[in-house]
Amino acid sequence: MDSKNSSRRDFRLLQAIYFLPTPTRNEIARFTGRSAVSVTEALNRLLVKGLAERSGKTQSRSGRPSATYRLGEKTGYSVGISVDAMGFRLVALNAWHQVLQELDRALTLSADPASHLDDILGQISAELRSFLGSAALRDRRTLAIGIAPPGMVDTEKGIWLHGLQVSGIAYVALGDMLVELFGVPAVVEDTARCLAYAEASRRPPEKARDLVYLYLGPGVGAGIMIGQEPLYGSHGMAGEVGHLVVEEEGARCSCGNIGCLETVVSDSSILHRFQQRLTEGVISSLQKHRDGHGLTLEVIRDAATAGDRLAQSTLFELGTLLGDAVSKIIKLYNPRTLVIGGPVGVLGEHLREPMWIKVRQKVIPEMLVDLAMEIAPSQPREEAVGAAYLAERRFWKYANEHSIRDG
Repeated sequence: MDSKNSSRRDFRLLQAIYFLPTPTRNEIARFTGRSAVSVTEALNRLLVKGLAERSGKTQSRSGRPSATYRLGEKTGYSVGISVDAMGFRLVALNAWHQVLQELDRALTLSADPASHLDDILGQISAELRSFLGSAALRDRRTLAIGIAPPGMVDTEKGIWLHGLQVSGIAYVALGDMLVELFGVPAVVEDTARCLAYAEASRRPPEKARDLVYLYLGPGVGAGIMIGQEPLYGSHGMAGEVGHLVVEEEGARCSCGNIGCLETVVSDSSILHRFQQRLTEGVISSLQKHRDGHGLTLEVIRDAATAGDRLAQSTLFELGTLLGDAVSKIIKLYNPRTLVIGGPVGVLGEHLREPMWIKVRQKVIPEMLVDLAMEIAPSQPREEAVGAAYLAERRFWKYANEHSIRDG
C-alpha cells in the first residue's frame, strides 16, 4: 500500500475515533468499512505515533470487554476566540478538551469607526501569534481556529456580515484572513451556536440531544442542536431569533422592524427601558440611576429582589415578552433542553415565572412534557471554548489526510 493511501486511511480512522461515542475496534471497522485485522494494524501504528491511545473498556456484543480509543495528544489542539466591544479571549484546547492556555485582553478601539476592523484584527492577530508561540503550545500542532465575533456571521463562507456595537464591519472575509495569517483552517462562528455546542458537550449524551441555547446579551440569538448536531442553515445563519417580533408597538430595531426580541431583552435594551421609565419620574429605589450612571443588570436584579415595584413590574413585562418568543422556539424545534444565558441571565429569577406563564398559555402541554428550561448567565470564556470545540469538529469533518502528519 503506498504512503498516500495509508495516510488517507489512517486519517479516516482518526475521524472514526473522534465521531464515534464508543470507538472500539469493531465500531471503527464498521465506520471505516475496513476489516478488523486492518484496523488493528492501523491502531497499533497510531498508538506508537501518539495519534491515538486506549481510553478504557466497554462490553462488546459477545459479552467480552473491548478496548475503547480516543485521539492522542499529538493530533493537536484547537483555538477558540470570542470577541465583543470590550475585549477578546483566547482558549487552546487539546484533543481531550483540556485547557492548555488561555488569555483575556481588553480591546482598544480608535475614535474613527472606519479603523475599528483594523484595530480588532491587529490586536487579536498580535496576541494570537504570541499565544501560539508560548511555551505551552509551540511544540504542538494547531488543528484549527474558531472565532465568534459580535453580530451576524455567514459561517458557510466565513464572513463577518455585520458588527454589533462595533462599527465599520460589513461583509468581512474573516475566515480567509485568519487562514492567510496563520496557515491553518479557520471558522467564523455564531456566539449562540458556540455556547449551545459547549453546553451540549458537557452534558451526558441523553441530555445533550435537541438542545437550544438562547443567548441574551448585546445581541440575541439561538444556538440549536438537532439530535447532537448543530443546526447551521443554508448560510450558517440559523437561529437569528433576535428578529422575532414580540412587541407590536415597541422600539425600532436595527433591521428596520418594530418590536424585535433584540429591542426587548438585549442587555442595552433592558437598561434603556429602565432609564426611560426613571426619567418619567416613576417612584423607585433606582431613581438615583435615572441618568444611567451606575445602572446595571445586577443593580436592577437586586432592586427587584428587595421589592422595588418598578423593577418587579418591568421585569415581569419583559419576561412575558420573552415567553412569547420562547413559545415560538419550542413550537418550531421541540427541544429537550432550553438554556437561556448570556449577560441577561443574571435576571433569571425574575424572568422565569412570567416567561413560564406565557409559555403555558401558548404551547400545547404535550410539547412541554420533560422540557427542562434553565436560565443562567454565561461567561465570555465559554464562548471561546465553544468556538474551539466547533473549529475542532469542522476540522475532523472536512479536513483531509494532508491536514495532519506524524511529527
